[in-house]
Amino acid sequence: MRTVRWLTLIAAGLALALAVGTAVAQDPSNPYYYAPLVPPAPDADYDPSETAILSRLPDPPAAVPGVAEEPPMPLTIEQQLAELQRQVDELKNPKPTPPAPAKFPNLTVNGVFQADAVLFNQDAANLATFGPIENGADFRRARLSAKGSVNPTTNYFFQMDFAFFGRPTFTDVWVEWTDIPVLGNVRAGQWKQPFSLEVVSSFRYTTFMERSLLFQPFTPFRHIAIGFYDHSEDLNTTWAASFMRTGQDQYGGSISTDGGNGFAGRITHLPYYDECSDGRAYWHIGGAYYLNSPPRDTVRFRTIPEIFVGENGAGPVGTSGQAVPGALNGTPFFVDTLPITGVNAVHTFGLESLTVLGPFSLQAEAMAAVVDQQANPTAVLGGFYAQAGYFLTGEHRPYDRAAGAIDRVKPFEDFFWVNTEGGRYFGTGAWEVAARISYLDLTDANINGGQITDITGGVNWYMNAYTKAVFNYVHSWTDYRSTGFSEANAFGFRVQVDF
Repeated sequence: MRTVRWLTLIAAGLALALAVGTAVAQDPSNPYYYAPLVPPAPDADYDPSETAILSRLPDPPAAVPGVAEEPPMPLTIEQQLAELQRQVDELKNPKPTPPAPAKFPNLTVNGVFQADAVLFNQDAANLATFGPIENGADFRRARLSAKGSVNPTTNYFFQMDFAFFGRPTFTDVWVEWTDIPVLGNVRAGQWKQPFSLEVVSSFRYTTFMERSLLFQPFTPFRHIAIGFYDHSEDLNTTWAASFMRTGQDQYGGSISTDGGNGFAGRITHLPYYDECSDGRAYWHIGGAYYLNSPPRDTVRFRTIPEIFVGENGAGPVGTSGQAVPGALNGTPFFVDTLPITGVNAVHTFGLESLTVLGPFSLQAEAMAAVVDQQANPTAVLGGFYAQAGYFLTGEHRPYDRAAGAIDRVKPFEDFFWVNTEGGRYFGTGAWEVAARISYLDLTDANINGGQITDITGGVNWYMNAYTKAVFNYVHSWTDYRSTGFSEANAFGFRVQVDF
């Protein structure tokens, strides 16, 4: 009987302990609480993968106060090496930082100046025709510009020249809208019109001190206009066109009821471009057309002999005794048709080519102006130039594929000259030699402007991508109107900095 009683008490105690233990284990506030695994419902999708099984395990218990956690197992040598390699890879290839969002409007300021010195030598016939051409020095250009964007698709440019005629003078002043369907980019204002490789390429990057004999008489250059431009997706073809006022007063102004309107268009193509060398070899070709319905039916063709130097004469003098700048004196035009009246239109056609093979370049253009006259026969005036250049230090003449234009020369090594404890060290910069022949004929039908042939030799020293020194020698043969044949020589030196 006593045994049965003890067995009953023990069974009751075990039942009580089991009930209490179950209640405590199912209490979530208990640090030793474990949620039971809930098997998926019979009709649920069952994923036996390791990731799915781990996702169904309960969270580990929280740390018990006063009980120290076991230290983590030390990494093996292989794991340490793998972690070290990961850190090295992150240092070598850091994750790119996302660019900061553009702020509008934004602004970039640029500038350039060219300081020239020129000497002349004339034969007797040239002296008799043009008088003594004086030597001198001047600032050929001194410009400041501001450019930027007012929103992601609207750009602007504003540039003034403090050395050109007028001092200061408007050069490029325009606004443009990008990503326009069909047209590409639309521009309004004043800029260099799309005609000729020499025109669309910046003077900063030209080989010689002045553009060729064709530039002044035939190309539209800067006019107030509205136009568009674009390029193919592969950057091998460009095109541009604009409608303009063909008059120009150096400030963008042009008024005339009779005439004064024009059109220009240009297309270029790269039959060959060496992608592997990033353009150290390429062939550029292009063609252009310029229609000029001249203001008041009057037009004039003339040019200087591929070099210029001048100064402003004294203007009016007030009670202070100080004269304001007056008329500009300087290198005269060597051929000149004088004003031609009764002209309905001038149609000018241009062809251009530029070949670059490493350090060697060959560039040429030809133009013809068809003068449609009211009371006189149609006249055709024309000319050409061809030039070659070679970089003694191995650089090449870069190309702007989006614009179809010459780009900035970048020396392999900048010029420097320093003394150190180890001796004297210097860098050479880039050196280029070049030669050009130009021919212009402004005589046909009733028009008698004369003929001129120039040969120019040059040496260019690019001290860095933004600074260069230029030496030019120009020999000019001129047959000017009725005065006959004459010759002249000019020696020019220039220092240029742009930023």
